[in-house]
Amino acid sequence: MLRELPDGEWSFEDWIDDDGVDYGKPIRLFVTFRKRGDSLVADWTGTSPQPKGAITNTLSFTKAATYTCLKSVLSHDIPCNAGFYRAIDVIAPPGTIANGVLPAASAARGLTGFRMIDTCFGALAKMLPARSIASSEGGNTGVSIGGYYPDRSPFIFVEFFCSAWGGRAWSDGLDGNANLMANMSMPPVEITEAEQPLRIHRTEFIQDVGGAGKYRGGASIRRDYEMLEAEAVLQVRSDRHDFRPYGLYGGGPGQPSQNVMNPGTENRQLPGKLTMTMKRGDVFSHRSAGPGGWGDPLERDRARVARDVKNEFVSRARAREDYGVVFKGESLDVDEAGTTALRETLRRKRGWTEPPMVSR
Repeated sequence: MLRELPDGEWSFEDWIDDDGVDYGKPIRLFVTFRKRGDSLVADWTGTSPQPKGAITNTLSFTKAATYTCLKSVLSHDIPCNAGFYRAIDVIAPPGTIANGVLPAASAARGLTGFRMIDTCFGALAKMLPARSIASSEGGNTGVSIGGYYPDRSPFIFVEFFCSAWGGRAWSDGLDGNANLMANMSMPPVEITEAEQPLRIHRTEFIQDVGGAGKYRGGASIRRDYEMLEAEAVLQVRSDRHDFRPYGLYGGGPGQPSQNVMNPGTENRQLPGKLTMTMKRGDVFSHRSAGPGGWGDPLERDRARVARDVKNEFVSRARAREDYGVVFKGESLDVDEAGTTALRETLRRKRGWTEPPMVSR
């Protein structure tokens, strides 16, 4: 398998917004792949030191994230076995977020491990463009809500968002799909409402959230929770609030994530990682970030754009601005001549000589 690939060295960096303790202090993930003959080194040297917050990776999880990415891109038809792993050497310097040492905290390391997959995908996009995939929505968000009923018996609710994946070199990103390293799904609304003091106001795909591209980023999920008991503690682990999911080879970046308390009334904007009190009647809304797109949006099939507008993944405005697609009046019939003319105008305005490899 490795002998068929070109020798070389490819690096990529991505960023975590912060650790939830030192707000506003970005954390760098940096990986270099070095391929020689039938061996491959994945070197995480250059990654930030371990932070105060509980998102530091264990070495085992860093290896798992690296192997998962390489396995999915290089050899999906080869069973997982010792022979596959033996050819890959993972370097993760101790004391970094890729390999924590005491007293590093790691309870919420899932965010970091999943983001490492996106970092690896970025490096592999340079190595193998034809197999590349743009950034996912950024690592599954965890929402937990806990408190006590009037009789002092406890309730605890925990769920992880299974959001969406980036556009691929051959197809659109997956909508509302779990991280490839996590075997899980979001529980049905009916089960949550039957077993928890919560009312779910919305569970829906977000319009215009994925990065535009020849193959668009998938549609991420919004869910709104109303607290029905007197009081509870809300804890959220999310990211991509500041650093948007990247697009590849002309594809646009996805939209950032949002945490909002009482949407439509108070509209209080919250940070990506938080612990706070909810009172009865409070509504917490999480909107996952949008995955990146792949390829030039002006090369997207016009019928696909019309279908996306029909299915409300893309608005009519974004169909025109991002994809250069013009419709006839209020219908979803494509104005072919108008679309051709608009796309030529948009190409001239952006002035590309070639598509940028990465868009953030």
